[in-house]
Amino acid sequence: MAAPASTNFVHKKKLEMLATAIRDNMPFVRASEQKYPQSELKGKKYGAEVNTYLVDTGTVSDGIVANPDAINEIQLTAYMQNKNTSVETDIWNDFNDIESFAKEVLKPRALKLARSIEKDVIDGNVLRGMQAVVAPKVGGVSAPNFELLSDAATKLDELAVPGRKVDFQSPTIYGKIANTGLSKFLPDDIQRDIYRSKYLGEYAGASCVEQVLMPIVKMSATMDTAPTITFTAVTETIGGVSTIVGYTVGAITASSGKTLDEGAAYTVPGVYLLDESGMETDQPLTLIVHKKVTGTTKGVLASSLGVEDIRVTAKGFSYGVPNVWVDPTTFDSGSATTTVTLTALLGASKNYQVGQVRTEDALCFDSYSFSDLPSSRTENVGVDGPITLKCMEFGDGKNGVQLTRIDAPYLATIWEPRRCVVTFTEV
Repeated sequence: MAAPASTNFVHKKKLEMLATAIRDNMPFVRASEQKYPQSELKGKKYGAEVNTYLVDTGTVSDGIVANPDAINEIQLTAYMQNKNTSVETDIWNDFNDIESFAKEVLKPRALKLARSIEKDVIDGNVLRGMQAVVAPKVGGVSAPNFELLSDAATKLDELAVPGRKVDFQSPTIYGKIANTGLSKFLPDDIQRDIYRSKYLGEYAGASCVEQVLMPIVKMSATMDTAPTITFTAVTETIGGVSTIVGYTVGAITASSGKTLDEGAAYTVPGVYLLDESGMETDQPLTLIVHKKVTGTTKGVLASSLGVEDIRVTAKGFSYGVPNVWVDPTTFDSGSATTTVTLTALLGASKNYQVGQVRTEDALCFDSYSFSDLPSSRTENVGVDGPITLKCMEFGDGKNGVQLTRIDAPYLATIWEPRRCVVTFTEV
């Protein structure tokens, strides 16, 4: 027998309130792009792969003679995730008074679910980036300043990255910076409405948003300060001459007795970033060690430490789908294989508060809807923004109770790390 219309209305209203409350407690996720329509995610389950493709920017020739080239593309993969919370249905349905429900049930559960999702998304993406800014201690005291924020935003400008920029730092970092000049944060009413109480203002063209869940990375005493990477030249015969057009890249390798700590950041001498249009820039490449999801193991997402994939073209060429370039005349002295020693940006036995400056659309966050449970009553409720909740009511015959289960299924990833700059403040 169907529930009365008034009951269904109250039930759906509760879900809408819960979804809104979750959204309002997720400023990092709010700054995201929804990339996939539900039709593409239909039938996906937790741990399922979602793929996208990057296509090369091609080559540009002088004069009127066309020089067509092949289209190159690479596949990138991310994985579906899910968070859920459940409650006995009697408890859920006892609150027909929306105000009481909001105060006694919705607020604590929404906050817990929102912060759980937000933390996972931050932990999985905050170290994604190919540039970094470091603020070391001054006189033994943590000393973040406005230069930290402006340098990070400028690095995105140097790559001509389009889109609105947003800067996430911990309240402690922003508090120290604001002490030197709170008036430098310029207000923007639209951004204030999006990020609510977490929004401080605009600085260096970026919306400054507090996020208490930003992590601290701790470098061990054995952190490697000089790991290596091997580059192998790829040649083509051009005009009868063997010419280096790009490089394949080996894995980052730690020195004997040293470790590649999560969060460790390194510059790669002689390797520079291309912007997304394929233009060469003078911005040096930074590699940051972070967790990379590799699939599922026994129903749980598995990960291992690694760095961003770098695809190397030689100066003046467009080999593969490149994101960095080198000048072979100075990079490898004509050698077929070159081993490069990286330069550490962080110090061993030191701790760093992590922040991130990125474009809002750098983070892809999409909800999806998986199959209904047989014999359950199901509702899917979304609000403005990326959050969609799936609510199922079903009987637990073993224990003789009715349960309400609320799921927040999602996909969260950064497809293009050149749109992100990671900041490290020594603490």
